[in-house]
Amino acid sequence: MGLFSRRSSQDTDNVALAAARGQLSPDDVDQIRFLITTKKAVLAVKLIRDRTGLDLKQSKELVDDIRLGRYVPPTTGTPLVRRPGTNLAERTRALKAAGELHQATALVVSETGMTEMEAGLFVGALRADAQDI
Repeated sequence: MGLFSRRSSQDTDNVALAAARGQLSPDDVDQIRFLITTKKAVLAVKLIRDRTGLDLKQSKELVDDIRLGRYVPPTTGTPLVRRPGTNLAERTRALKAAGELHQATALVVSETGMTEMEAGLFVGALRADAQDI
């Protein structure tokens, strides 16, 4: 029985993490990334706890997911929708030209399964004058 109760506990944790991820705005995630890169992970965990109400362990797990590129916040108001005849590179290039680098990266992650780091490299490598076939 201990095995089943543990699994149920893990499912509950996963549901809580999923709900908390929905509460974080892209600006929150950017601020958390800034805190992580400036070696202030404790403040990043505190920010997540304040915004989401998660416990300490779950907040730290979410900080680790953000640090390792396993979490990209959902995009809202993306100016370019998927249309027949446009490939991923064209849509990403349009977002990049509009200055929406975060949304361009999120688009690549959502459609390819790349990590955020790999998607960032892809977006950075796209040139405005190149046409991908």
